[in-house]
Amino acid sequence: MTNPYGQPQQPYGGQPQQPYGQQQPYPQSGATPAQPYPQQPYGQPAPYGQPGFGGAPGGDLSAIKDYKGWAIGCIFLMWILAIFAIMKSNEVQTYKMQGNYAMAQQASQTTKTLCLIATILGALGWVVAIILIIVGLTAASEVHSYYCTGRYC
Repeated sequence: MTNPYGQPQQPYGGQPQQPYGQQQPYPQSGATPAQPYPQQPYGQPAPYGQPGFGGAPGGDLSAIKDYKGWAIGCIFLMWILAIFAIMKSNEVQTYKMQGNYAMAQQASQTTKTLCLIATILGALGWVVAIILIIVGLTAASEVHSYYCTGRYC
């Protein structure tokens, strides 16, 4: 069968079909008839920047931060958000172990955002508390006590 340009049409995949009973030669890169493509050892990166299982091209899972220390430190600033940040930090580790680059990156960004919000709100809360303590101590030192010495106290 020919295409409109007069060239013979190739089947899907671009490889010409071999007559029945003849086998195509396999590349010399370790492939066998049972495995037409060479297999990568478990845990090894895919060659030529190709994505591995659940990964992204060129992604380095060890470069993704989990912000666990920051999340634990936020307990003293805003403990409610800190708990969620710690949970998201644990998800980062889980996704990194699974090799899921996209989800690990997303969980890392969420952890960073939660920690940043907890730090800002917690710092503002501590500043307001210190100001209120100073104002309270200053107001308490100006209270005068009067002793009744006269007839009408």
